[in-house]
This record gives sequence, C-alpha cells and structure tokens, in this order.
Amino acid sequence: MANIMVTDVCNLHCPYCFANEFVNKSKNEISLEAFQKAVDFIVRDNAHKTVGIIGGEPTVHSQFELLMQTLIKDTRVERVMLYTNGVLLDRFWDVCCHAKVAMLINCNAPSFIGDKAYQRTVENLDTLFNQKLCRERVTLGINLYQPDFQYDYMIELLERYDLHKVRVSVTVPNMDDQRNINAHAYFLSMKPQLLAFFHALLSRDIIPHFDCNKIPSCLLTEEELRGFDRYLQSDYIKAHIGDSNIADTRVVCSPVVDIRQDLTAVRCFGLSDSTKQPIEAFHDLTELEKFYTGTVDAFAYNTVYAKACTDCHLRKVLKCTGGCLAFKINAINALQQAAQRKMEAVND
Repeated sequence: MANIMVTDVCNLHCPYCFANEFVNKSKNEISLEAFQKAVDFIVRDNAHKTVGIIGGEPTVHSQFELLMQTLIKDTRVERVMLYTNGVLLDRFWDVCCHAKVAMLINCNAPSFIGDKAYQRTVENLDTLFNQKLCRERVTLGINLYQPDFQYDYMIELLERYDLHKVRVSVTVPNMDDQRNINAHAYFLSMKPQLLAFFHALLSRDIIPHFDCNKIPSCLLTEEELRGFDRYLQSDYIKAHIGDSNIADTRVVCSPVVDIRQDLTAVRCFGLSDSTKQPIEAFHDLTELEKFYTGTVDAFAYNTVYAKACTDCHLRKVLKCTGGCLAFKINAINALQQAAQRKMEAVND
C-alpha cells in the first residue's frame, strides 16, 4: 500500500496529527508532474493497484479535482483511497463519489474542531449517506488521542447513518518526547476509555476495526476479554466479528509507504526522520517495501521497550511489534547501525 501526500496544508489543526512534522508548516503542494511520477511508481509493478491520497487535507489542494480525475482515468489504478476530514467534500461530489473511489473520513469531536466545521462535516455526511450512491465505499474513523477521549459524538454519527463498522486508531507518537518510551504505560493509560468505547459500540451492533497502534493483547486481562463474550449473542456480531482484527492477537505493522511532494518516501510518518528515501532509487514499490522490511521491520521484532516484551512468544514469531514502531525507533536505529558496522567489518 502506498499513499501520496498531495499537500502540507490542512483546514484543521489536530495536535495528534500523524504528519505534524509537515502539516501546516508550509503551503507546499504536489505538482501534476510529480503526482504522475508517484502514481507511475506505485503501479509500475502491476501488483499494486490502489493509490491512497493523503495530506494535510487533500481537498485543499488547488488542483484536487484534476488529481482525482487523473487517477480515475488511469486504467492501471483500480481503487483510489481518499483520506479526508470531510469538511470540503461538497465541492467535489463527482470525483469523490466515483465508483473507483473509497473514502475514510476522520471525524473529530465538535468541541475539538469547533461547531462550524463539525456542522459542515455532518451536512456533507448527510448528503453522502442519504443522497449519494456510495455509502458502501465510505468508512468513518476516529483517532483516540488522550485517555479521556470523547466518543459520544461518534456513536451518534454511526447510529445516524446506520453504520455497523468504524475504523479506530490509537494515535501514534508524533513528537520526539513521545517516542522511545515504554509503550505499555501509554496503552494502559488509554485502555479504560478504549474498553468503554468498544462496549458502547458492540452493544449497538457496531464493530470496531483497529488501524494504527493496536493495543498489544498481553495488556488485556482474561476478565476484560470475557466481558465481550455477551455480544456474541447478537446474530450480526457473531456473523461479522471475524471481518475485524479486534479479536486477533497479532499486533503487526506492515510497511505503508507515504510519498511526499518532492518524491521522497517514508515508511509512515511516525518514522519519517529515519526512513526517508527517494523513490527514484528504487525500481518500483515492491522493491521499496522490501527495503523497508529488511532495514526497519526486521530490526523492530528484535527490539523491545518493556521487560515484558523480552521473552514474548508473539514477538519472537513476528506476530507482535508491541505497537507503533516509533515507540522504539532509537533502538531500531541502533540495531541498524550495529548491523552495518558488522557488515563493514566483514567486508574489510
């Protein structure tokens, strides 16, 4: 999977933003030429046929509609995944609701983004779900960014549009002082509200699906897990819970390549300082993904940030990284450097 970051500008200012290193630091946006090069790179191997569009907020790009039309007309691209906050969707219904396009709409609380922006988002969602014929290609998402995060508004939105799934992400470390810490302490601080949120969802036949930063299974007690068993009495939950990853013990983070406007790629923005690579140095996306797997992921499974991870079976069999790799990026970098020194010594 690869995303193209088309602009640094966002019409919101979320402190938890995964790309806060870049967002709203400049008005930098991708050129049509660079955009086409990024698309060509992603689909060149014939194995990747989905192109993700991210920002900033993609819809503020001065030529957003043309960028989307480029992808829609490109027969090599089978699916366009648009990540948006939904505030400006009403300007671009034709391209956003095209059969090729799927959307993940990140919904923030009105107390967080202001009543005006929230109301505009809801108006656009009303149009999207009640008038446009694309509801099956739209997912709502929520980012859990503090231990007492709000979620009542999200429950209201999901019930308003009769939605039975929601994308959930525990926000990734996006500041230096949040990286290289014991992730267990972070997850434990988030867990009480997270469990309350999941109970509220499942009791309404709404199934959450973790995106980034899934909580490690070792931090959930047997009693806490048994507390969810009662929802299996619902025919809907019983039939569809297997489509979600919430019951899976694996906590893995496969490379998702984000391509910047200057055609520099990173293995997700949480690791941007350590993983920047020009895409021109690689033949195609498959080659770049293999590079990240060998130089980042391979070392991630061999580093820990908590004593409990040292003898963890899931870590040893490559089924748990323990959460976002940014929690231990210094240790990963140190292991990379040690491996490089060893290789140089052998070659000498």
